[in-house]
Amino acid sequence: MNRFLTLLGGVSLFLVACQSPLLTEVEVTEFVHGSASTQNQGDASVQPFMDGLASDFSFYNARFDSARMFDASAVTGDWFDMDTSYTDIQMIQIDANGATVYGINTDEYHGMSDAAKFMGQVVREDGKLVWSRWMHVNNSRMTTSMLEPTTESEEAEAHYWSFYKSMMRNDFNAAGLHADSALVEDPSLAVAYIGKMMKAGWVDGDAEAWQAAYDAGLAALDNETVAEKYFLTAYGLSGEERLGLALKALALAPQDPLMMSFCAYWLGDSEDSMVLLERALERWPYMGAFHNLMGYRLMADDDMEGAKEHFLLQTKFMGEAANPWDSLGDFYVAAGDKEEAIKCFEKALEIDPSFSASQEKIDELNGVAKSES
Repeated sequence: MNRFLTLLGGVSLFLVACQSPLLTEVEVTEFVHGSASTQNQGDASVQPFMDGLASDFSFYNARFDSARMFDASAVTGDWFDMDTSYTDIQMIQIDANGATVYGINTDEYHGMSDAAKFMGQVVREDGKLVWSRWMHVNNSRMTTSMLEPTTESEEAEAHYWSFYKSMMRNDFNAAGLHADSALVEDPSLAVAYIGKMMKAGWVDGDAEAWQAAYDAGLAALDNETVAEKYFLTAYGLSGEERLGLALKALALAPQDPLMMSFCAYWLGDSEDSMVLLERALERWPYMGAFHNLMGYRLMADDDMEGAKEHFLLQTKFMGEAANPWDSLGDFYVAAGDKEEAIKCFEKALEIDPSFSASQEKIDELNGVAKSES
């Protein structure tokens, strides 16, 4: 047994000695930055680029259905026509297989830039470091473009996203409160005034407060993006004028869920609204606001089964909010199921006792006059 253990130990030491040593963070960093520094020299960049790739190099990006093996014959000098290229390394993880690098690669062209978030694997092959795997998504081509808050205050930005989330949950009371908090930190955060407007108009029914919030929002439109300016301004308009401006904003931020939801709402019971909602649900299938709108659109088209599915999904995604249960109650009213409708309205009130719309609907179903309620 002792001889066997001695032999096993010797074999283990031999195997360890034959393995390539682990890469170091310093050499990986030098390799990554060196790779980027050579990629702006036209034809002269082709060979250094090829030398930096493993023999089995494969890559993947958002346009592909699957990873692809690299075709070296496709590389030409016009791949490297940028003024400069550099990499900001976010993290390096080293293991026995090499190093996984996360970062942002930026190419600059005459004052303009094209940045991409990437994850790549670096290995040692034939005594030198090379890229063996690569995946990236260009920032400018990402479909997660949103109405980013124009503020330098981290506190204001945090409250902004809470306001945004509340808007997408149709919780306009919470949206107004989060908007107030954001504006305390940064009164110039124009889009946050939408939260104050929605609370004033939908929750409080206060036309004067709504107008005051709208005017304050317009007054704060200084450094905001064009999309923000169009979108906020659209709220104070009506009909085709409002819709035209809102669709211009959507064209500038085509995947922003808040824009998509309000444009679909303002389009009314139309084919265009359905097309936009279908696109929104492909991109944001877990956002209850889109299921809410789709449910009402399908009810208007007498597709009760389809409507029910979307209203139920809304309660799945936002079951702790009052509005989804109120909407499901509306469905049961339309379907002629008074008992289930009342259960849903009661559930909404259990979650939020101030949700007066549900109480009014219960009273109406029970034949209670407004003066008695």
